[in-house]
Amino acid sequence: MKNIELSNLYLDISQEILGKSLINNSEELIFIVCVEKSLSYLADDIYDNSTIDLKPIEHLNYLYKWKELSNSIALRNIITKELSSEGLFSILEKSKSIFFREDNKNLITTSEINDLKKFNLIIDRYKAFKELLRKTLDEC
Repeated sequence: MKNIELSNLYLDISQEILGKSLINNSEELIFIVCVEKSLSYLADDIYDNSTIDLKPIEHLNYLYKWKELSNSIALRNIITKELSSEGLFSILEKSKSIFFREDNKNLITTSEINDLKKFNLIIDRYKAFKELLRKTLDEC
């Protein structure tokens, strides 16, 4: 399979998980991993099919692939926005840290949780990001 097909497949799987009304812990992790894999294959596809002159990225994880791709002049503004503290990658990483967080019963705090609203936000941001990338690369 081509990288873009794998990216779309993992995105479809993550959307299928969201189609359920309740998500259990294992499905939360599968959702997060599928989005990460989809982003990783999308980065590989962009790298392989463009004339970007960057270091090879196949050995990097999904986040560092995008950080490397952000060094491209054509993609810098789009990717940097999503790498910011309010961007797609930060939301995804925060969801992952929430999943692996151990609650301290001795502390009285409000803790953020992963829910369908947050996962839908991730998918919506991802689709918008992917569409903007596609339009930019098609024009360049």
